[in-house]
Amino acid sequence: MFTMFDVTAEPSLNVRPSHLVELPLTPLQARWWLLCTSYPGGMSPLVDLVHRFRGPLDADAWARAVDAVVNRHEILRTLFVARPDGPVQVVGPANGVAMEVLDLRDLPVEQREQRARELLDERRTRSLDLQTGPLVHTSLLRLADDDHVWRMTIHHILADGASLGVIDRELAVLYPALAAGMTPDLPELPVQYGDFAWSQSVADTEQEDEDREYWREQLAGLAPLELLDALPRPAAKGAPAAQLARVLDPELVRRVEELARSARGTRFMVLLAALHVLLFQASGRDDFAIGIPVAGVGRTRPELARLVGLFNNALALRGDLSGDPTFRQVLARTRETVIDALDHQDLPWGQVVAALDEPAQPGRAQGFQAMFLHEEVEVASRLTLPGLRVEDFPLGIPKVLHDLMVYARPGPVGLSTTFVYDTGLLTHDTVAGLADGYERLLRAAVGDPDLPVSELVKEV
Repeated sequence: MFTMFDVTAEPSLNVRPSHLVELPLTPLQARWWLLCTSYPGGMSPLVDLVHRFRGPLDADAWARAVDAVVNRHEILRTLFVARPDGPVQVVGPANGVAMEVLDLRDLPVEQREQRARELLDERRTRSLDLQTGPLVHTSLLRLADDDHVWRMTIHHILADGASLGVIDRELAVLYPALAAGMTPDLPELPVQYGDFAWSQSVADTEQEDEDREYWREQLAGLAPLELLDALPRPAAKGAPAAQLARVLDPELVRRVEELARSARGTRFMVLLAALHVLLFQASGRDDFAIGIPVAGVGRTRPELARLVGLFNNALALRGDLSGDPTFRQVLARTRETVIDALDHQDLPWGQVVAALDEPAQPGRAQGFQAMFLHEEVEVASRLTLPGLRVEDFPLGIPKVLHDLMVYARPGPVGLSTTFVYDTGLLTHDTVAGLADGYERLLRAAVGDPDLPVSELVKEV
């Protein structure tokens, strides 16, 4: 996730009145409520936490640790109720969460891992009812006495990607203590997500009005992105996603960063500028937006940074490739767009869309159809547990809201670029051409950033 903020010493968040039972939704939650209740579809938007444990796992202690996390964070026990004036959220009792245990040890060894993936994929494509729940599911799969896979699946209306790091950090404290028969040493949470929701409902709207006007002007007349080689757009989103990955070698990454410094920018800005040029070539349009995720206003407060909840936001960064600029000029325009957008990043994306008054189409995401997700540094495993080796257990992405999502992540052998796409709209060959063309375009851009875009796209 791209972020550019400091955790500030803002005034402490006011907690909600103690008599409130039904709490308002935050604007970000309201957006997900609308998406989940107004559009057809057979699965819910989810965030997943999946780990593989090699070694002697104490399954009982692990279950109690997961229960403790759910009991600590009210949002993980929350359901949503439709009222005449709109939906509200209601926190349930602190009863933990039922953990499903699936024993695969009777299967032949060579079949267990594939069966585990099938079982997890099936559970990640379920539709979760916001009103009846449950909205949090956990499973523990036993592949061998010393080999377990655990997953927690959470409806996106409850949590964002940063919340998974919060959960991991707490489990790293809770599990060892519970396994050793000790009392975990975790500080009490001073506020809950419901307090944040209530505070947003009574907040001063002057800054919101300023941000809303900025986005209304910035995105006025924005046309959707349509790739020339795309299949006919389906009436509604519903096709599974697929992905393919490439690795940019360290020398190319070094040259990208060198170009960024010369332009007083960042690697993110160079990569985003190049993606705009790539999609310009693929669409024939010089004016469209690419979305990026940002951490959101709540994560800037120390007391909220420790919460599970939905804080992340999205920004639409409109590219300007008019007049056949050089890549250096595109980069300068991108830098200015990014800096201006971050100055207005707190207005929830749903409110931006509402300000644009863009008609909703079940087959197309509003505002932008492509996203770019960039990580500045290599992310090490967030979870370490004594006596266990914690590994990833990668799963595919079952469905994407946008047509194309491009991830850039540093790794041990370079910068990984992963293209995740909607198979109902894009073919493997089309996306493979984009992925290969992206690398060629970057090489040409760092080789001669003063080449005009019309020359650069010949490399794609």
